[in-house]
Amino acid sequence: MLTPPLLLLLPLLSALVAAAIDAPKTCSPKQFACRDQITCISKGWRCDGERDCPDGSDEAPEICPQSKAQRCQPNEHNCLGTELCVPMSRLCNGVQDCMDGSDEGPHCRELRGNCSRLGCQHHCVPTLDGPTCYCNSSFQLQADSKTCKDFDECSVYGTCSQLCTNTDGSFVCGCVEGYLLQPDNRSCKAKNEPVDRPPVLLIANSQNILATYLSGAQVSTITPTSTRQTTAMDFSYANETVCWVHVGDNAAQTQLKCARMPGLKGFVDEHTINISLSLHLCVFSKSQQEMG
Repeated sequence: MLTPPLLLLLPLLSALVAAAIDAPKTCSPKQFACRDQITCISKGWRCDGERDCPDGSDEAPEICPQSKAQRCQPNEHNCLGTELCVPMSRLCNGVQDCMDGSDEGPHCRELRGNCSRLGCQHHCVPTLDGPTCYCNSSFQLQADSKTCKDFDECSVYGTCSQLCTNTDGSFVCGCVEGYLLQPDNRSCKAKNEPVDRPPVLLIANSQNILATYLSGAQVSTITPTSTRQTTAMDFSYANETVCWVHVGDNAAQTQLKCARMPGLKGFVDEHTINISLSLHLCVFSKSQQEMG
């Protein structure tokens, strides 16, 4: 027979178990639990206009009551009750783009004459809400809803993969040193010499440093070099040299090792740089500060 205190705890335990079953096991306090009860995303991605949850629950109206539901770009029309955005230039063109046909209809004919009286700087199109001004590509309406100003495409995440420079009526993408702009004029790809050589990934673990292709296949020409508890690694492209910290049992046995990898054909000229004195002085200085 259960004792009274245990009887009182049973409903609470049942509720906790039910909550544990329903809630994602991996979501942290800094994450948002998607409605599918499986996916966790950063809370910073919630209500940002992009669907990050598989079910789109991070952009649901009940989650984002103050946000603009459609998040359409300038010169785009939001189809009623959906997240579909259609270029304003495709409204009233005789082709239905919105599922409900709100981009076409009698208003296209009945309101077209009113556009001439609206005084739009660039373009005007009839909508269900009346004649509406819109701008050329790379421009957006100003507060008066008639005149146009340059739209900063660089303010939109993903316009360029690396560097973005806004210009009047356009934008230019660029790449950081070591990368080349691709034919789409937006994305960047790492330089490779020779050009036809596939990229190689250096991986350090507690046993060795090895080289693999991005597919995961090991580079056959490179024999992994033996290491011990590698805690840091860096690669100098200019010198084709890899360096790593070889951890010993104490600071005096910890070493900085480097080896050349000419043409990614193997580790050669491996040498050791004695850093034990620097580590000893660093540890001594830190202990002195703590004592002080």
